[in-house]
Amino acid sequence: MTNGHRRGNALAVVAIMSAWFLLTATGGTDRTATAGAGDHERLYGPFGPEGPRMREQLWILPGGDPGIPLRATLFRPNDRDEGQSGLFTLASHRSSRERRPLVIISHGTDAATRQSTSMPVFYWLSRWFVDRGYVVVVPQRRGHGATGGELAEAFDTCNQPQHAQAGEVAADDIAAVLAYMRRQPFVDPDNVVAAGISSGGWASLALAARNPDGLVGVVNFAGGRGAYARGVPGAICGPDTLVAAAGQFGARSKVPTLWVYASNDTFFAPELATRMADAWTGSGGKAELHVLEPYGSEGHYLADDRAGWKRWGGYLDAFLWRPRASYASKS
Repeated sequence: MTNGHRRGNALAVVAIMSAWFLLTATGGTDRTATAGAGDHERLYGPFGPEGPRMREQLWILPGGDPGIPLRATLFRPNDRDEGQSGLFTLASHRSSRERRPLVIISHGTDAATRQSTSMPVFYWLSRWFVDRGYVVVVPQRRGHGATGGELAEAFDTCNQPQHAQAGEVAADDIAAVLAYMRRQPFVDPDNVVAAGISSGGWASLALAARNPDGLVGVVNFAGGRGAYARGVPGAICGPDTLVAAAGQFGARSKVPTLWVYASNDTFFAPELATRMADAWTGSGGKAELHVLEPYGSEGHYLADDRAGWKRWGGYLDAFLWRPRASYASKS
């Protein structure tokens, strides 16, 4: 990450936290605690102007808890850009002002820094999708950074992990974002992809098990939960429980999924990734697993910069384009 990106992230956090203070500070009372459903709906949407970097804009979005709106970053292609592709979308039959496909990118969780972390943007991953004509939204889930609140998805212990239930709680936030963004006039409501990194990848897999309207694909970058058990690289809190949960999700999911891991991932090793993917497909789910060659000094971060494009870009392009013919036949 460059210094410019760090400064941009810091300014984004300051801006959105200041703006949210103005929204919630009414006579010392937190409006989110007393507002009704209609009031919450009026709080959601864009906050401030678009920036020059991929039309970057801060948004307030609904989450799994109506009392804790999520902070998010939105990126959009320029209106004049057709983009290179879109899942189930034929670019040659689209005008520049038609609704565009959407990708929801979900971040991971670092227990030590989750409350102080800046707004996630995943610049290079976001740019990959924007270059291909996608609208990108990167929400910050409950218990993280500017969104704040309790870490809703962390209610278990390493001795008694509840990986499936925790994934469902995290998926509540993503599902709320998906439902809201599908109603935006610039989004194709039937062409949504969920992409997640680490615990965000796990949450996206949990979302796939719900088969929500509009979701047509899930991309899991180094996904999982319970890594670095008691601070030990490669150790997992309840690996068998994690594998079993993957099987439970796969049994319910009808959504195609792409799984991408690096062979030098010290959080979720290739052997564990393979077990999870096998459990998913063995239960009837659709999973395409790719274990890539070592990525830098830590393979868990293979989605963080442009260098990763050369590793996973071709697989992701193929995954997004593969179902186009079947989609086009429905049009």
